Formats: sequence, structure tokens, C-alpha cells
Amino acid sequence: MDPRLRFWLVVLLGTALGVSAAFAIAQENYALAGLTTAATLWLLMEWAGGPRPEAWLMAVALAGYVVGNRGFAQISVTRAIPLLPAEAVLLAGVAATLLRMAFRKVGAVRRDVLNYAILAWMLLGAARLWPDIRTYGAVALRDFATVYYALFFFVAQSLARHATSARLLRAALLAACAVLPFTYFLFTHFENFFLQTVAVRGVPLLFYKDDLAAAYLFAGFFMLMTVPDWPRLPRIALALASYASAFAINSSRAAIMGLVVTSAWWAAARRWAPWKLQALAVPLGVGALTVVALVAHGDFKDSRAYALYEHVASMVDFTGTGRYASEDRRYVGDNNRFRLAWWRSVAEETWADGPVFGLGFGADLTERFVRNYERDLGEDFNTRSPHSIVFTMLGRMGLTGLAAFLVIVGAMALRTCRLAHVARTDDAALPALGWWSVSWVMLSSACFGVVLEGPMGAVVFWTALGLANTTSAELLAADDGAAGDADLRSARPADEVLAAP
Repeated sequence: MDPRLRFWLVVLLGTALGVSAAFAIAQENYALAGLTTAATLWLLMEWAGGPRPEAWLMAVALAGYVVGNRGFAQISVTRAIPLLPAEAVLLAGVAATLLRMAFRKVGAVRRDVLNYAILAWMLLGAARLWPDIRTYGAVALRDFATVYYALFFFVAQSLARHATSARLLRAALLAACAVLPFTYFLFTHFENFFLQTVAVRGVPLLFYKDDLAAAYLFAGFFMLMTVPDWPRLPRIALALASYASAFAINSSRAAIMGLVVTSAWWAAARRWAPWKLQALAVPLGVGALTVVALVAHGDFKDSRAYALYEHVASMVDFTGTGRYASEDRRYVGDNNRFRLAWWRSVAEETWADGPVFGLGFGADLTERFVRNYERDLGEDFNTRSPHSIVFTMLGRMGLTGLAAFLVIVGAMALRTCRLAHVARTDDAALPALGWWSVSWVMLSSACFGVVLEGPMGAVVFWTALGLANTTSAELLAADDGAAGDADLRSARPADEVLAAP
């Protein structure tokens, strides 16, 4: 096309959009102006280079869900466009990724077991969704979010191939993890201020779901172990602040499982920094809390240290029959029985009515449990998830969907195990180990809480998993190449090996 003709076409289009937006603004309709502004900024960022526009959106989503949590999750893009942050970012990210795949031949799907497992699981979910929409309507689509949030995995894989975009996402999560202990502390002490003043169109910008906040704090603890270029003392101080803040939360038992599982992966990698820090923090913290309790009350059972002991001990009280002396831990036995009863109810109902393909998206996984549970849960009990991604998958997609999801977990474990082997001797594997750590903290927490069913945990999990898988690829390929070279050398005759350069 002739450059002058192209110039005048752009001028005419811009003028038409500007006039249309001005008329819309005069009528207090800001949708067209907002879309025009967003498109202009997108084109300017593409022209300027640096991180891709969708990477900036993903970075805002990561930081927003970690620091803002439930508050950020409820903010709509505009009043005219009732899109929540996760759906808005996903819509833009998927569209941008598809366009790049079409015009630049940039792939978002890798040829490995994890990618194929996620695709198979999503296809099974999509096949299950269509009859469910006809039965349950829009409720089915809301429950299907558990599956479609996995699209963040593929968008993140595409961005991980772009160096500046990958660095931006890592910086956003690190910054959010560093800030979270302080914002959570301020929120717990000045809650009314944050709920009433720090708000967007009446929705608080910060509002924490305690179990998710604990998971993010533990994720931050591990992420901060992967930035040796940061000053040592501030980094350790931030990690300790995250660790201590997580244990200060009463609803942190699911997150503690994430801490245990992820610590095991670091041990497999023979990276002992988190272990050393915990070995220092735990006795010092318990000792300080014990001294304070003895001075203030004179009885160890009244101490915060004893409360933390009961908090951790209750995690292996599978029947929920243990007795707990601490005032704020007396409920945990009931909580254990509550979860077991719900899981049993979902399993029995699924086995009776839909063992192969489940009860479907939109089905009520609560009604039978509430009817049979021996305690009154109140009229406002409307939670749709049985507090475990395992039983959510069983109830929604049956044994087929659960098996597909467990294949994803197995592929994650295999990939992490291989990276842990590389990380034993290669510091370049630390960033990838950090992303895997975030993934495992979130997944382990999801087995005992509502994490992957909503955007607050799912966006961070699937994004971290996509970045972990892609950043590991080159390291694992190099390790495979080195192993292959070693096999070739061992296969040569002894004199040839000695003579080889």
C-alpha cells in the first residue's frame, strides 16, 4: 500500500473514532473511549518494544491477586463492561496469543506430556460442559471456570519465550510477594480503613481470604530464595516475614501442606536455603512465644506456641476426634469432620449418579451434604466447592476427569523431579525452581481448600505452571544432551575415550 494512502486512512479512522468517542462521553457512555484508549496503548507498546502488552496485563493480574486477593478479584473493568480481572486478562491474552501464533508462527503449546495432559483435560471438560449448559444454564459456565482458567497456562508459555515479558512477570510476582506481609499486617490491624477508603467504585481493593493469603506468603518465601542477586539481609528478612505471617493465620493448614510438599522438592534439589531458614526461624519463634506466654500467663498451654503446636497437630487428626485446649483451635476437630463428611458425600453421590463422567458443571455438590450433616450450617451456606480440587474434579467430571487431572499432577511431578536433578549443580535452574515452588504450594493447598476453583488462586497457579514448564525446557534439554554425550563416551572403546579431546 502507498505510504501516503495508508497515512490518510489512519488519520480518517482516528478522526472518526475520536468524534464517536466524544459524542459517547458527552452522553456519559465511556465504553468506546475506554476501548479506543486501550487499543491505542496496546499499539504504542507493540511499537515501543519491551514486554508485550498482554504481559503487562498478566503482571497486573499476578500482583493484584497476590496483594489485593478477594478485593481485587471483585473489581470489574468498567460499569459498562462487567468483566472481572481474570476474564478480562484472559480474553486479551488468548486473543493476542492466537494472533501471534497466526502471524508470527509463535507457538503456545509445547510438545511434552504436561501440555498434552492439560489439553486432554480441557477437552474432556468442554465435552462435559455442553449438555450441562442446557441443564443448568449460566451456573454451569461459572463452575467451568475451574477448567478454562487453564488457558492462562498456554498464554504464560507464550510469554515465557519472550525474555523481557518473562522478566516482567517474575518481577511482578517477586514485588507482590515482598509487599504482601506488610499489606496483610496493615489490613488485619486497620480493616475498616481498607474496606471503606481504599476502594474502587465501592469495592475494596484489598480484602483477604486467609487460606489463600497464607499460600501466597509461603509461595513468596520460596520465591525469595531464588533471587541471590538481591541483598542478602533484606531478602532473608522478607522471607522470614512471609514465613512468620503465614503461621500467624489461623486458616493456614492447607497452605502448610504446600510448605511441606515444596520443601521436599527443594530437598530433592539439594538446595537447603529454605530448610536452614526454617531451622533458624522455628526454634527462635517458638522460644520467644513461650517466654512471652510464661511471663504474661504462667501457663504454656495459654501460649501462642502451644496454639501453633495444636494447629499443626490437627492436620493429622483425620477423624477429627482430637481435643484442643487453645481458645482459637477448638474448632479444628469440627472442621476436619466437616471436610471428611463433605468429601464422603460427594464421592457417594458421584458413584451413585455419574461415576464415569461426574455430576456435571452446575450440579449442586452441597445439597446432599447439607441435608445429611449433623450440624446446622445456617441458611447462608452457599459454598459450591467441597474444599478440595480432587473432589471437585470427581464431582464435576467423574473418574474420567479426575484421572485426567491426576495425569497433569504426575506430569508436574516428573518435570519437577528432572529440574531438581539439574538444580543440584546449576544455579541457572533457580528461577525455574521458584516457579515450580509457586505451582506446588498452590496445588497442595488446593487439595484441602478452595484455591483452583476461583480466580484468586487459579490465575497465579496456571501462570506459574506455564512459566515453570517453559523456563525448565532449555535446562532439561541441555541436561539430556549432556547425558547423551556421556552415554556416547561410555560406549566408545577405552583407548578412544582416552584419545578424545
